This record gives sequence, structure tokens and C-alpha cells, in this order.
Amino acid sequence: MEVQSVGPNEFLSIDGPASIRIIDGKLYVLGAEYGPGSSFTVMRGRRIVAKSLGEGKIDVVLGPEGRIERIDGTNEVIDTWDRALSTIQLRNSVIVVLGAMDVGKTTVTTILVNKGVMGGLKVGVIDGDPGQNDIGPPTTVSASIATNFITHLTQLRNLRSIFVKTTSIEHVWDYVLNSISKLVNELKHGHNVDAVVINTDGWISDPAAVKFKLEMIKHVSANYVIVIRRGDEVNELLKGLASITINTIVLPSPSNARIRDRDDRRIRREMGYSKYLMPSRELSINLREKPIVNLPLFNGLRYDNYITRLIRRSLNVPIHYIEQWGGVAVAIGDVKEFQVKNLGDVSIAILPVNWERGLLVALEDRDNYLLSLGVLRKIYYNTGKAVISIPKSFNNEDLVDHIRLGMIRVNDNYEEIEKTLYIGKIESLLSSQNISRKQ
Repeated sequence: MEVQSVGPNEFLSIDGPASIRIIDGKLYVLGAEYGPGSSFTVMRGRRIVAKSLGEGKIDVVLGPEGRIERIDGTNEVIDTWDRALSTIQLRNSVIVVLGAMDVGKTTVTTILVNKGVMGGLKVGVIDGDPGQNDIGPPTTVSASIATNFITHLTQLRNLRSIFVKTTSIEHVWDYVLNSISKLVNELKHGHNVDAVVINTDGWISDPAAVKFKLEMIKHVSANYVIVIRRGDEVNELLKGLASITINTIVLPSPSNARIRDRDDRRIRREMGYSKYLMPSRELSINLREKPIVNLPLFNGLRYDNYITRLIRRSLNVPIHYIEQWGGVAVAIGDVKEFQVKNLGDVSIAILPVNWERGLLVALEDRDNYLLSLGVLRKIYYNTGKAVISIPKSFNNEDLVDHIRLGMIRVNDNYEEIEKTLYIGKIESLLSSQNISRKQ
């Protein structure tokens, strides 16, 4: 514990873990003003910049690797951001925050949340980044409601999550789009929030990414779009925004923003899996009663042994299990990797033996909201049952309506070992045959 004096308009860089209590004066921190007797925390691995609004004293407690130092505020963006964001009419608005990776989208989202709370608003928050989600687990888009000041989105309680099957939006962006729209409606009409702020992923430069972001803005009926610019990364996006009628605010990226590499991001995701799934227990589920919605097992036409033998000979593949649903059949066979073969007018998707081991899955309710993440361990084709590792704390088995397969395989330590994009290919096969499943 250390008491420090601060002068007017002094800038403080604070690395967590740290706890700061205001004794005298005021500090401006991420859109909120903290006066005497108030306090805030900075989490481990996070850095924030605070600005003193006058003479004052603060009580500082630093944890391991925590640090506080006075810095030159000349190149800081606090005042620039504050002036621009203060022009937003938060009440009854939906605000979308856009930008590449590591440009400050989460910080801007936090500032908007705190400005809303300071104005007495009930602020809905959506984290639309399934790769680096701060509100819910990885592979989800998640929603929360803020009624108090925060220094990071991880301090918000997860209200609703929707499993989007992977961490790479480019493979599932239409599903992510519908999921974010659904969460906006849930917050506005189910919880009567005064404003909604949407933090987004960093997929921004590809033509498909620009299309996704523009479609999102339309689907959620956004009132404001905030774009954080670093170099020319958002040029194409800004051109697209110019073609639609929307209040657009362009902010500079902080010059000292922390840049995380691919390994850092993967490690953070894996820590997220462990956080939500450990300690775990195994659950046996009857897939005839609680089906896999994006793979037609145990609810289609099961071939008898004679037909199965004919198919084996025709495909020249040892088949252990096969089932048909409309114009698509799913088979388990001795193949090294997923493949599709056509037999007459039936497309046969052949999965390798033990294809399911380690796949991330979602246990969902009847409205397709996430109840729990899980890891698929084994499917028993003779009984139609699956064994899934789930958190020990999960006790809402009676609410589970169905299972949804993900596209990520993890090992026993919850480390990512493979992206199984063939799950999406099977879904496309079903869709091309106009086979309707619960979505």
C-alpha cells in the first residue's frame, strides 16, 4: 500500500494487478470519474491510462507485476476519444465498435459502458468476438448488462451466450450475424436496456469481412458506428460505410496499444476453455432424445446389414455405421479424413472412426441459447448415446434440448489441436438438399 500525490492533468499508466482508491481529488478512468472514497481495479495483464482532474491523493496497492507510473500525455488519446464519444446520444441507441485486432475496441466499448452508467442508463453489452470473448467462453457471442463502472468487460456477468461453433468468424459469419441480432433483441425487448454497445472481432480487411460488418450494422439497426483507425486497415470498410446512412465516428488507435501475437491469442482461448470446463465430469446423453442438430445421427433411416454390405462394396470403404436422412447419408468408416462420395442420388459424408473425440460442443436450450460448453468424448452407435465432458458445476441437464457440434478439437488439456471445418461441409450438404433441422 502506498499513498501518492497527483497533480492536475497528470497522466498515470497503470498495469494490473492493481487496486486504486481515491483519497482526495478525482481521476478520469475509461469514461468514468472516480472521486474521494471510490476505487477501481486493474486486472492482471491489463493496462489502463488514468487522468487526474485536479490535485489529489490516491492509495495504490500493486500485485505481482503490477506497476504505476506517470507518463507524458501528449500522445495519449484520452481527450480525443472523450470529446468524440461525448457527442453520442446513448439513450435508445445501438452502437457498433469496429476495428482491426489490438486497436482499442474493448477499451472504447468500456468507455461507452461507463458513460452510459454515469448517465444513469442500463447498458446492454454484446461481445461479438468468439475468438477473444471477454464476457462468455471462446466460440460464443455473449451478452451482459452493466449497471456499475467497469475497467474491463471481463468484470461483467454473462447473461446469455450463443455458441457459434468456432473462433474464426470467416467460416460462420452468417450464423454470427444472426446470433448478434438475436442478442440485441433479447437485451432491448427482454431486458429493456436503455442502450446496446457491440464490441466486435478484428476481421476487418477482407471483402467478406467488410460485407459482414455492413450487414451487422443493418441487422441490428445501429444508430452509431465507431471505427478505430490504424494505418490503412479500415479504408475499405470506411468506403462501405459511406454508402449507407449511419453516424460514423473515426478514432485514432493508441500509439502504445499492446499487440498480441497468434500464440498469445491461442493461449488466452485455451485458458478460457479451461476456465469454463474445469473441473469437469462426464455426462451420458441419449442422442435420440436430445439430438445433435447439425449432424443427422439416430434420427434418420438406418440401413440393414445387407444394404450396408452393398454400400461397402460400392464405395470400396469399410463402413461401420451408416444412416440416411433425405438425400444425405452419414457414414462412419475406415478413412483417414472426411470425404464425400455420391451413390446414385445420395451424397454420403464419410467420417473417420473416432471423429468425435475432443470436439467442442454446446448443450443448448430450446431457444438455441448456450447452457454449457462440453467436449465430446465418445459416441456409441449401438445405443445412440454420447459421453460428453461438462463442468462439474453444471446442473441444468433437464433444460438441455439438443447438442450442437463445434468445429474445434481440443486435447485433454483443452489445447486446440485442430479445426474441423468438415462440420460446416456437412451442414452445407444438408442445406443443399433442403433438409431442415432445428437451427
